[in-house]
Amino acid sequence: MQGKVCLPVEQRRLGMSRSPSNSQSGSEQSQPHDDPDAPPRYSEQLTYDPSLTSDQAGWSSISLKYYHHPQPAGETPKLCFDHYAIAVTLGQGFQLDWQIEGVANGRVRRQRLLRRGMTLVPMHHVHWGAWNQPQEGFAIGLKPELLTRNAAELLAVDQVELLPQKPLYDPLILQIGLALKADLESHKPGGRLYAETMATALAVHLLRNYSAHSHKPVRHSGGLSPTQLKLVVDYINAHLDQELSLEELAAIAQLSPYHFCRSFKQSIGLTPHQYIIRQRVEQAKQLLKTGKMEISEVAIACGFTHQSHLNRHFKRFTGVTPKKFSKS
Repeated sequence: MQGKVCLPVEQRRLGMSRSPSNSQSGSEQSQPHDDPDAPPRYSEQLTYDPSLTSDQAGWSSISLKYYHHPQPAGETPKLCFDHYAIAVTLGQGFQLDWQIEGVANGRVRRQRLLRRGMTLVPMHHVHWGAWNQPQEGFAIGLKPELLTRNAAELLAVDQVELLPQKPLYDPLILQIGLALKADLESHKPGGRLYAETMATALAVHLLRNYSAHSHKPVRHSGGLSPTQLKLVVDYINAHLDQELSLEELAAIAQLSPYHFCRSFKQSIGLTPHQYIIRQRVEQAKQLLKTGKMEISEVAIACGFTHQSHLNRHFKRFTGVTPKKFSKS
């Protein structure tokens, strides 16, 4: 097997995809790894495009790609990321051959990965994977800046080191990934703020459970001060028609995104995203009462991405659709 290979960023793929092999062309025979007990690598290499991607969603610190591979078997080349990666399988269980630098002395291992199992690969760790059945799953990418920022808040350290993991099952990672996937499938109704909130929650979870640091977490008590809360709420209400980000709201309160989310919810009982949705629905009610705008126009004026997005949240809060409300 060749030495460490860090592919250019544009050629890198997460662990549920296949790309042209580093070691051979499709016309050559499969060659074994340097481990005599390792399975052969597949000679035929294909590139799969994701069925769903967050590339155009405007998310700043997290990405998600959903894959559905119809072919019965495949593998990745040797990969090395400049970000943190998590690959989650959603289909049936399958046989996984895997290799991650720093785990099992860097040797190839074979195991059965059950449905909703996952692999977590830190940045700058060379890894490789192969499977023997059709694949369905999603891959999450996290920018290192996200973890570094939260590590300073959570662990009082300015360096982040996540430990490479053998394949695992983590319900919270799965829940966050499925929530982001559902948001993309619904044409991003949650917006950038929702994705950033999920990204922050995932970063904190990873730091708490998979970090090499064992520092005692920094604890904060209390919510936002009256002045902080007024500044944030006034800003939200004045910009309901715009795409709001977690970082800009946290900056108004002069807090980190992690501390801001905790303090905001402690102050009013809702996350920033939940509060914004509620305020948008309240604004929609006022505009619908005037009868001067179409429902689709009201949706855009209140910051919803489209009318069906307004319909869903409006009915959840009021029990009726916008159309019925405007006629009442």
